[in-house]
Amino acid sequence: MHGLGSPLTSPYGNSAVGGMGAAGMPLAGFQMPGAAATTALSAAGIRLAGTMGSAGCVLLVSNLNEEMVTPDALFTLFGVYGDVQRVKILYNKKDSALIQMSEPHQAHLAMTHMDKLRVFGKQIRVMPSKHQTVQLPKEGQPDAGLTKDYSNSTLHRFKKPGSKNYQNIYPPSATLHLSNIPPSVSEEEIKDAFTKNGFPVKAFKFFPKDRKMALIQLPTVDDAVSALIKMHNYQLSESNHLRVSFSKSSI
Repeated sequence: MHGLGSPLTSPYGNSAVGGMGAAGMPLAGFQMPGAAATTALSAAGIRLAGTMGSAGCVLLVSNLNEEMVTPDALFTLFGVYGDVQRVKILYNKKDSALIQMSEPHQAHLAMTHMDKLRVFGKQIRVMPSKHQTVQLPKEGQPDAGLTKDYSNSTLHRFKKPGSKNYQNIYPPSATLHLSNIPPSVSEEEIKDAFTKNGFPVKAFKFFPKDRKMALIQLPTVDDAVSALIKMHNYQLSESNHLRVSFSKSSI
């Protein structure tokens, strides 16, 4: 299998990436940097070794902290970058998991932002999986609650086509964006909730024009990742659950 580093020859002459597309179209003349070339080639149906290839929806995540990781934790964290359909922590290798997103570009976003991220004290690896879907366990198979289906979850962030949440996707950062805060809840109550759950707060600021939203800054990105997993969907009042995502701003 040729990688991008070894040009293919074709009847159309040598080029950075020669060869034929899936529809028999010449691909000579593609002079694109890695990611763009990969996208163009996978669109043309050509698999590249070691890249997204024919981009799929399933990711393989490894080097997880198996003492702390749960399907729900992975659902919440990967849900920042797309709608997670299924999560399977591998029964015989509990530091690894398969995560099925609803669309290939969501899988690509999650991989871009979270490969080599520290989660629960360990640097995780995120890469494309050869699996097209995550299989649910058959009746009677041992699973120990390691596989979960989230296709009907009410917590998906992108279920509306063209959701404005797509415009607010940022890399992991020490500052979190909070939303869905009811008027009855004060800054102190929110900071207390984070502190009680083990997350020291460095700074906090309500949005001046919209008090339903705020920024909260934690000491490190590691802290913010753990806080997002724990505090997203935290119940603030009878009818309000906190929404948490990474912020582009700092306080």
